Amino acid sequence: MVVLLLLVFRPVLAAEAGPFERPVITLEELRAMAAALPADEAHEPQRLVAAALALTLGPFGAHRLYLGTNVKVPVVYGITFGGFGVLSMIDMVHILFTKDLTPYRDNTQVFMWAKPRTEGSTPP
Repeated sequence: MVVLLLLVFRPVLAAEAGPFERPVITLEELRAMAAALPADEAHEPQRLVAAALALTLGPFGAHRLYLGTNVKVPVVYGITFGGFGVLSMIDMVHILFTKDLTPYRDNTQVFMWAKPRTEGSTPP
């Protein structure tokens, strides 16, 4: 994140300011701004990596391995080629547009967006 901010604010840093110009922002201020970012933005690269894996290697369940799951889920994805591409596309949409990714982390269900079953939910 700091590297991205350095690239964005590169022309205004003190090292590249002219001899008579005062820089708009210093490197120390930039580091302080990066440290003050909320914790939600720290997980954003994880969302992007998971979405990229779902797009490229989704039919093999690579995004599910990245988010943490047991071995049976990628095996099912590999055998069915990601539910014929449908499961991996639905997963990618959920990864991109869901606000919180915690229900999808360490999820052992094949359909990661489905609600987990409870013991008493089966009809008699």
